Amino acid sequence: MRRMISVFLILFMLFSCVGCAAQADAGTRLMALNVDKADCLLLRFDDQAYLIDSGYDYTYNALAELLRREDVTRLNGVFLTHCDKDHYGGLAALAQSDIAVDAWYAAAIYYDVTEDQHPMIQAAALRGEAVIWLSAGDTLQLGDSATLRVLGPLTRNTTNENNNSLVFSVETKDGSLLFTGDMKLEEEYELMEAGLIGPADVLKVPFHGDNTASSEAFVGRVVPQIALISTSTAQEPDTPASSILKRYARYGAEILVTQDYQRGVEIDLRNGTASSQPLLWEAPDYSKSIRADITPEDDLLTLRNSGDQPIDLSGWILFSTKGGECVRFPEGSILPANGVFRIGSRATFSPADWKLDEKRMWHKSKWDQARLYDLSGSLAAVTDNGKPE
Repeated sequence: MRRMISVFLILFMLFSCVGCAAQADAGTRLMALNVDKADCLLLRFDDQAYLIDSGYDYTYNALAELLRREDVTRLNGVFLTHCDKDHYGGLAALAQSDIAVDAWYAAAIYYDVTEDQHPMIQAAALRGEAVIWLSAGDTLQLGDSATLRVLGPLTRNTTNENNNSLVFSVETKDGSLLFTGDMKLEEEYELMEAGLIGPADVLKVPFHGDNTASSEAFVGRVVPQIALISTSTAQEPDTPASSILKRYARYGAEILVTQDYQRGVEIDLRNGTASSQPLLWEAPDYSKSIRADITPEDDLLTLRNSGDQPIDLSGWILFSTKGGECVRFPEGSILPANGVFRIGSRATFSPADWKLDEKRMWHKSKWDQARLYDLSGSLAAVTDNGKPE
């Protein structure tokens, strides 16, 4: 009997050690979502999870879905690189979610916004919390095995907020990563002159791969294995610039562009070697059964369901490309089977299932587009107001 117990204990310890080793050898993972031209990155290693920028407000559901699939209920830190909407858009929704956040980080240097309008201050305030301001030279210990070093900005740029981007390196047991926000040539040059830019295994390419960043000298110093570009050519036609793609290729980098992947891309860094794979998840394709129509004169959007099952719209996001309005459907919003759901505003006089507290949602004379995003962040329906572009 004692022998059997001893054998059981040995086997238990063996399997436990194997599990611990597997967890310890999980590597460093960087996930970049395809959220138009926006930046939205999730960095994971050991038991740590860090969010670097949060995409647009209307792409938040894609971030929420990624966190759900990654079983992330707590973020050890959220970093905002600078005060542009394509980097801070999802912060408010994150702050209003059930995801715990240990710390909110932002650059101590910024220009485009006043203190009371700073998006990170506003997000943290929703939880009664404060922002931790980072300056060049600061270091953060991330968990037990990684160190973050703040490289820039060194000085305040009063002409372009991109050059106030929070630039930092992360050294993990698996290798190094360099995050650059939307740093342009001016900040890039300043950091190189100070001797702060060096090699990195993985680089988040500055400024969406635009040709006003990533100088020959910069790329030659970093020489990344993987160069990650967050962009959408449809939204930002000059990106990624062909000259920049060729430059990184000349230095042997594998170039990943978020728009080339349906959901996004994952970079795995292990033992100093970086590799990549698509982010994949299945979700219902509502675009086959939902049709949307705008009546601009009445500021009314009508959703029609051609399927034989009702569709729960709770938590879905509706976005206007012209005015930038972004609204989330309340709980209990149901699009009936073979039925309709009408969304109006204060300018709408016909009956509506949901009337928004907006003066007007859709433009009456200029081209405007309605986009409907489901809970997975997928585009479920799109239409325009019929006006000339």
